[in-house]
Amino acid sequence: MRPFLRLSWPWAGLVCLVLTCLTLGCQPSGPVELPASPVRCVQCQMTVADPRFVVQEHTTKGRVLFFDSVECAQRYAMEHRDQIRRVYLRSFLDPPRWIEGGKAWVVRWAGIRSPMGGNLAAFASREEARAWLESMGAGSGEFSVRRWSELNAQE
Repeated sequence: MRPFLRLSWPWAGLVCLVLTCLTLGCQPSGPVELPASPVRCVQCQMTVADPRFVVQEHTTKGRVLFFDSVECAQRYAMEHRDQIRRVYLRSFLDPPRWIEGGKAWVVRWAGIRSPMGGNLAAFASREEARAWLESMGAGSGEFSVRRWSELNAQE
């Protein structure tokens, strides 16, 4: 039986290189929107319902994983640190907006009722978070505001 396609070494290497580039090119370069069908949180398996708390993590293999809360995404990121390429958190005050993980500020305050009960929400800046907390009447010792990366490194 004759092979369908016979490639010499240089050509086989070139074909592999092209296929690798095409595969890497298919990975999203930014946040993607939630599918229209119901999505389950990768960590806790609850249906992702409240857009103010959604987080997505992009893996090194190109998969996009969705989480129903900041705390679920944090837990998963801690367990799979070497497999996560990018993280995007939904803005608590502007849910259609995605915030890149490196720029996100996470607030922990009892007045935030997140799906998993961790009382965490993402904001675009420290100032935005503090202004919102002040408008909600939160006392200075009642909350914490940290970068996503700090939150992930500490716990």
